[in-house]
Amino acid sequence: MGNTDALRNRSGTTVNAHNSTAPSQNPRPVLPYTEEPDPEQRRRAVRAVASAALDAKDCAELLEALGLSPEEGRTIPAQRIR
Repeated sequence: MGNTDALRNRSGTTVNAHNSTAPSQNPRPVLPYTEEPDPEQRRRAVRAVASAALDAKDCAELLEALGLSPEEGRTIPAQRIR
């Protein structure tokens, strides 16, 4: 495989990495809409992070990176309807 400019896509077709259809030349992809997590999902995420963190500092850093706050994990979950 001496030619470093040629790549194979999933179908096995050889494509030139420097032509106008290279991924870097394509417009930005449109990301699908995703809903924001509801309060219960956020509460569970905070608690999962807290249970897996090495210590309080690690927990705080992880929560900040995820855009969560410790207070979100302190709420009492709603009762399930039977």
